[in-house]
Amino acid sequence: MTDWKRNLQLENKNKQRLFGMLGFAMRAGKITVGTDLVCRAMAKGTVKLTVVSKTASDATKKKLFVKSEFYGIPAVEVDIDTEHLGNLLGKTFAVAALGVSDDGFAAEIKKATL
Repeated sequence: MTDWKRNLQLENKNKQRLFGMLGFAMRAGKITVGTDLVCRAMAKGTVKLTVVSKTASDATKKKLFVKSEFYGIPAVEVDIDTEHLGNLLGKTFAVAALGVSDDGFAAEIKKATL
């Protein structure tokens, strides 16, 4: 098997794992959806990981990454557009950002994005 095929398989496996973990976390009630709600949850100290869509606006990305750094919360940008992220979470609207409030889910989601 060539290197690019192996890399593609690994990338697809990580994406499926990411999708599954986001779904599990949402069903468990450990996800906060929306930029403003995530920012408020960060201030309260309930967010363990901030996840930002690749198609979120530059202003939204900057806001979330700056606040995450300020509060010492890890933040990752995922290769999922806002509409698809909303669909993954069972929402009928686009989702630019979400916050994960469980350490276990946060660790697994972060691992799947690397």
